[in-house]
Formats: sequence, C-alpha cells, structure tokens
Amino acid sequence: MAERKKQRRTGKAFGEKGLEKKRGARMSILQFKTANCKDCYKCIRHCAIKAIEVRDHQAQIIERDCVLCGRCTLVCPQNAKEVRNDVHLVKEWIRAGKTVVANVAPSFAAHYAVNDFASFAAMLYSLGFAQAKETAEGAFWVKSQYEELLAKQEYPVLISSCCPTVNQLIEKHYPKAIPYLAPVMTPMQAQAQAIKQTQPDALVVFIGPCIAKKAECEQQPGLTDCVLTFEELNGWMEEEHVTLPPLAESPAEPRYRSRFFPMGGGIIASMDAQPDTQYICIDELENCMDALQEIIDGKLTHCFVEMSACKGSCINGPATGHRSPHTIAATAKVRAFASQPGGMVDFDTPNDTPLAQSFRDRQVVFPVPNQAEIAAILHKMGKNTAEDELNCGACGYATCREKAIAIYYGKADVSMCLPYMKKKAESMADQIIQATPNGIIVVDVQMKIQQINQAACRLFQIQNPSDAIGMPISQIMDEFDFVQAFSNQQSTFDQKAYLAEYRKNLEQSFIYDAEDNLVFCIMKDITEEEANRENLRKTKNEAVEITDKIIAKQMRIVQEIASLLGETAAETKIALTKLQHTVVMEEQEER
Repeated sequence: MAERKKQRRTGKAFGEKGLEKKRGARMSILQFKTANCKDCYKCIRHCAIKAIEVRDHQAQIIERDCVLCGRCTLVCPQNAKEVRNDVHLVKEWIRAGKTVVANVAPSFAAHYAVNDFASFAAMLYSLGFAQAKETAEGAFWVKSQYEELLAKQEYPVLISSCCPTVNQLIEKHYPKAIPYLAPVMTPMQAQAQAIKQTQPDALVVFIGPCIAKKAECEQQPGLTDCVLTFEELNGWMEEEHVTLPPLAESPAEPRYRSRFFPMGGGIIASMDAQPDTQYICIDELENCMDALQEIIDGKLTHCFVEMSACKGSCINGPATGHRSPHTIAATAKVRAFASQPGGMVDFDTPNDTPLAQSFRDRQVVFPVPNQAEIAAILHKMGKNTAEDELNCGACGYATCREKAIAIYYGKADVSMCLPYMKKKAESMADQIIQATPNGIIVVDVQMKIQQINQAACRLFQIQNPSDAIGMPISQIMDEFDFVQAFSNQQSTFDQKAYLAEYRKNLEQSFIYDAEDNLVFCIMKDITEEEANRENLRKTKNEAVEITDKIIAKQMRIVQEIASLLGETAAETKIALTKLQHTVVMEEQEER
C-alpha cells in the first residue's frame, strides 16, 4: 500500500519515469513564479484535463499529462505562469553568423498591421534573419495530403493533425483515437523539412502564437530548431526598436487560400471537398474531448474533422500577444489576407517529399481508487453525506468526488476545499470565542445582537446565547458606546464601566469592523478585582489612622519624659553647685 501511494505521488507507476522530464540544459516550457501563486485554483478550474497539481499551496504543471494548450497562462490573475523565452538562443545564432530562416505561421496576419507577407519579412530581416518563409506554404502541402487520404476512402473518420495540442491530447488521453489521426506532419514541420532540403545548414525558427509548438520542436528534432511565440517576437522588436514598415497600398502578391488555416474552419476552407464526406470544424479543448469520445464510440463516419484546441483556432493562440481573444476582428483580417477578387489560388510549389508522421500511445494509466478509498478521503474533507458534497467547483474540480480522486493521486490537497476550510475556520473561531473567559457581544448597525458567547450570557444572566440573538443591545446594556463606535468608525477604544443593574465592574474594548459593519465589545469582569482593590484601600486608610494615633501618643510620652528629665537635671545642677562651693570654702579655710 505504501509503495502504491509512492507511485501515485511520484508518477512512476506503470512505466512512467516521473513527473519531471529532463530537457538537457533547457528549462521546462511552462514555468512557475511560485511567489505569485495565491491559492486561487483558477488555473485548475480552466484546465480541461486537470494537468495541474498543488503541492505546499503552489500550483505545478504535471508535464506527464499537460498538452500545452496554454490556457492557464491566460487565466492566471497573478501571472504566476510564464512560457520559456528562447529569443536569446536565436540572437546567439545570428551573432555567430548562422543562416537563420524564419518560418512564419499564417496567423501573423491577424495580429500585425500588414497586408502582405513582404512587409512582415522586411521587419524580420532588420532583426537579423537571413530569410523568411510562410508556413502557409507548408499548410498547402499538408492539406493536399489530407485530400489524397480522403480520396482513398480508407478512413471512416479523419482528424486533422495540424494542432500539436490536439495531437498530444490524443496521444496522452485518447489513444484509441490515434487510428483516426491523419498520419501527416504539421505545416510547421512540412515547411521546415522543405527549407532543410535546400539549405541543410540553415537553422529554422518557427514564429507563431502556439506554446505547444515548442514541445513539437523538441519531440521531432532535426526539422525545426527553435520556436518563438508572437509575444517573444514583440518583446524582441521593442528591445531593438524595430517597427513594421507602412502598409502597402496595393499588394502585388497573390492571395493563397492556405492562408485560411489559422481561423476556425480554415483548413476545410482551403481544401477541395470530396463527395460523400462531411467536413466538421471543432475548436476548444473541451469540445475536442467530447468529439474524440464520439469518434471512439463510433458515432461518426465519413467525416473529416478539423480540430483545434483554441477557440477560433490559431488566431486565438495563447501567445498571440493579446491577453483576451479578438476572434471577430482577427477572423476578418485573415479572410482579407487570404481572399482576392479573382478567386482563391494555391501555392505552385509541389512537394514530392513524404510528409508522413506517426503517433504513439503515451497514456499513463493509474490504479482507480475504490469506493471505500474515495469515501475515506471525502470524510477527511468533511463530506460525510451526499448533501455535504456541494460540488461547488471552487477547488477547480467539477465535483467533490473528482477532487477526492485527485487527492488520491496526490494532485490535490484536502485544504483546497474552500467550504470545508471555511467551516473549519468558523468552527475553530466559534470554539475560541465560546472558550474565552471574557464576554463577547457582536452588534450590527441596527443595534441588534448578532453573536454572544457563554461568558457574556453569564454576565447578563441570559440562559442561552440563542435567546439573545436579534435582541436590541439596549435591553441588556447602554447602547451609547456602540453608537459612538459606529459614528466615529473608531477601530478600537478601551474603558471601564460599572453596570449597576448587574452590580458588575467591567473593562470594555470596542472594536469596529469596517468590512462587515459590525462592532465587537469584549468585556472582562473585574468586579472581584475592584472589590479587592476597595478592601485594600480601606485597609490602607485604617492603617494610616492607626499609625497617626500611635505617633500622637508617642509624641505625648516623649514630651512627658522630656519634662521629667528637665526637672531632674535642674535639681542635680543646684546640688553640684552647692557641693563645689562647700569644697572651695573648706580649702580656703585650710590655707
């Protein structure tokens, strides 16, 4: 059992080599700024496949499951997630005199102020690129391969393989759909292969809106050498103070229909339709997941399914440079860039090189917890009955049971349940309030009691706290100090008071809570202390009176003694004087 838990925690069960995949000297594609993660779980709520775990209150990507859709980077309110920036690598190649060729995704037309490719290429040349190619050309070759596969009618359903996120989704989570995935390269790799054939020493840098392309580049080495996002390119342009040239008034270049690729339905729009084949466009990861399950279940046939993980396809990629999608405007720009009055045309550069691409089952299967194990975890979450399972989704999981399974796999923690933690905190606070020996009363702006503890009930001779809830505070004590606290909105002030009706002396602290507009009164019963203090004062006064009497009596005695001593001294002096006189006379007579 201990080993099983260890496997769940480390991800090493069933041949998986751990959650962390080493990538040589290069860092992971998605990184976390842990200081910015604030326990909001928003990234988990928006992650369709729950490829995020929380450890020590910090969200972390599970690379084993992640398909790099990039949605978590867009929704994180604290910008805790960032994409690895590879601009420095491309700069090094350019400084070293390498031939660096830009392979530009057709979605550039949606996000930059250009109406021809030549203008965008001119900007890239100013950054140091030797050449610039349109990935739309590779897209033309890819769509041609799709048309050939459909013409052969060997696939009951054919899924486009252009989106690397969808490809990873199928490999990692829906491997039964691999037979339906077109065994064709993505346009990025098809274009890179063509560049390498004519320039073997060239370094190919793909530039686009997709984070998953970075992973595709690493998983298929030898074609694309590096991937930059539009966000990285924008930062580079700003750093070098490079801008796009003015818009060309009348672009001379033709409008190729494979430039439709980056918009929703763009692949289908670029293809020659086959008879008896349905063409369906699916975008957004959740919709793709539903469609894949339908395909696996055999509910579709004679279909070509264009799949894209992003809403509106690549024009709304996670690294376009915009924090919110601009679907309508971006689609309009792509349509204008790809269309021309004389009709749509294709690139006239046929490619006879095979564009074959294979996919493999990369799914990691874990042991499923039984009902007893799930129930035990639910119990730790304070879910003892079906009614306790609120399924609020605050933790990021749709149901409490899904959250319990995530805890079982080590992806989540009990403390992620906000209702449970709130209830626990309220229970703890209530226990503290009830256990304190000081009386506590909470009053709202209508001067009505909202909360009272047992100590306060004893002070005011109230049998049960519930009897006082909603009662006007004036029924048990003067409301003046509460009114003053609300009026002045004074944070806290202390005073002593005597409640004659209850014969109680109190130390009172009034605390104003601005957020909830409440006043807390904390009362310490000092009646016994005041009585002891009064008794001590009386004792001191009595001691002073006794001392005064003793001193007065002693003074009289001293005076009497002094008087007696004075009379004796006078008599002694007279006697001695007489004796002296007698002695002197006798001496004179003897002479």
